Amino acid sequence: MRRGEIWTLADGRAVLVVSLTGLEEAYGAVLAIVLHPSGRYPDTAMSVVIDDPLPCTAVAVNLQQLRAGRFDGAKLLGEVVPSAMTRVDQALRAVLDL
Repeated sequence: MRRGEIWTLADGRAVLVVSLTGLEEAYGAVLAIVLHPSGRYPDTAMSVVIDDPLPCTAVAVNLQQLRAGRFDGAKLLGEVVPSAMTRVDQALRAVLDL
Protein backbone atom coordinates (compact mmCIF):
# COMPACT_ATOMS: atom_id res chain seq x y z
CA MET A 1 0.00 0.00 0.00
CA ARG A 2 1.43 3.28 -1.12
CA ARG A 3 0.42 6.86 -0.54
CA GLY A 4 -1.87 8.03 -3.35
CA GLU A 5 -3.26 4.60 -4.25
CA ILE A 6 -6.96 3.90 -4.48
CA TRP A 7 -8.11 0.47 -3.33
CA THR A 8 -11.46 -1.27 -3.26
CA LEU A 9 -11.72 -3.21 0.01
CA ALA A 10 -13.37 -6.60 0.33
CA ASP A 11 -16.46 -4.90 1.85
CA GLY A 12 -16.88 -2.82 -1.34
CA ARG A 13 -15.68 0.52 0.02
CA ALA A 14 -13.12 2.46 -1.99
CA VAL A 15 -10.33 4.20 -0.08
CA LEU A 16 -7.44 6.51 -0.86
CA VAL A 17 -4.25 5.83 1.11
CA VAL A 18 -2.95 9.12 2.55
CA SER A 19 -0.38 7.94 5.11
CA LEU A 20 3.31 7.65 4.38
CA THR A 21 4.34 4.68 2.29
CA GLY A 22 5.78 1.99 4.57
CA LEU A 23 3.61 2.86 7.57
CA GLU A 24 1.74 -0.44 7.20
CA GLU A 25 5.01 -2.33 7.55
CA ALA A 26 6.14 -0.35 10.59
CA TYR A 27 2.79 -0.18 12.42
CA GLY A 28 0.46 -2.61 10.68
CA ALA A 29 -1.97 0.16 9.75
CA VAL A 30 -2.54 2.97 7.26
CA LEU A 31 -4.52 6.19 7.18
CA ALA A 32 -7.03 6.36 4.37
CA ILE A 33 -9.92 8.51 3.21
CA VAL A 34 -13.12 6.63 2.45
CA LEU A 35 -14.22 7.73 -1.02
CA HIS A 36 -17.72 8.68 -2.14
CA PRO A 37 -19.29 8.11 -5.55
CA SER A 38 -18.69 10.85 -8.08
CA GLY A 39 -21.19 13.70 -7.93
CA ARG A 40 -22.28 13.14 -4.34
CA TYR A 41 -20.20 16.01 -2.90
CA PRO A 42 -18.95 19.22 -4.56
CA ASP A 43 -15.32 20.22 -4.94
CA THR A 44 -14.62 22.38 -1.85
CA ALA A 45 -11.80 23.21 0.57
CA MET A 46 -12.59 19.96 2.41
CA SER A 47 -13.36 17.70 -0.56
CA VAL A 48 -11.56 16.82 -3.76
CA VAL A 49 -13.14 15.45 -6.91
CA ILE A 50 -10.96 12.71 -8.40
CA ASP A 51 -11.42 11.56 -11.99
CA ASP A 52 -8.94 8.73 -12.33
CA PRO A 53 -8.40 5.85 -11.56
CA LEU A 54 -11.92 5.98 -10.06
CA PRO A 55 -14.43 8.82 -10.49
CA CYS A 56 -15.09 9.76 -6.85
CA THR A 57 -14.83 12.44 -4.19
CA ALA A 58 -12.39 12.37 -1.29
CA VAL A 59 -13.85 14.19 1.72
CA ALA A 60 -11.04 14.93 4.16
CA VAL A 61 -13.20 14.49 7.26
CA ASN A 62 -13.64 10.81 6.33
CA LEU A 63 -10.15 9.92 7.50
CA GLN A 64 -9.80 6.43 9.00
CA GLN A 65 -7.08 4.21 10.37
CA LEU A 66 -7.28 0.79 8.76
CA ARG A 67 -5.39 -2.33 9.78
CA ALA A 68 -3.16 -3.62 7.00
CA GLY A 69 -5.13 -6.88 7.15
CA ARG A 70 -8.20 -5.01 5.85
CA PHE A 71 -6.43 -4.95 2.49
CA ASP A 72 -6.39 -8.76 2.23
CA GLY A 73 -8.57 -9.48 -0.79
CA ALA A 74 -8.66 -5.80 -1.74
CA LYS A 75 -8.16 -4.67 -5.32
CA LEU A 76 -5.69 -1.95 -6.29
CA LEU A 77 -7.35 0.41 -8.78
CA GLY A 78 -4.33 2.67 -9.33
CA GLU A 79 -2.77 5.95 -8.25
CA VAL A 80 -4.25 9.41 -8.34
CA VAL A 81 -2.34 12.07 -10.26
CA PRO A 82 0.08 14.22 -8.23
CA SER A 83 -2.04 17.36 -8.67
CA ALA A 84 -5.03 15.58 -7.08
CA MET A 85 -2.88 14.38 -4.16
CA THR A 86 -1.67 17.95 -3.64
CA ARG A 87 -5.31 19.05 -3.34
CA VAL A 88 -6.05 16.15 -0.96
CA ASP A 89 -3.10 17.28 1.18
CA GLN A 90 -4.49 20.82 1.24
CA ALA A 91 -7.94 19.53 2.26
CA LEU A 92 -6.41 17.46 5.07
CA ARG A 93 -4.46 20.49 6.32
CA ALA A 94 -7.66 22.57 6.27
CA VAL A 95 -9.68 19.98 8.18
CA LEU A 96 -6.93 19.22 10.69
CA ASP A 97 -5.94 22.89 11.10
CA LEU A 98 -2.32 22.23 10.15
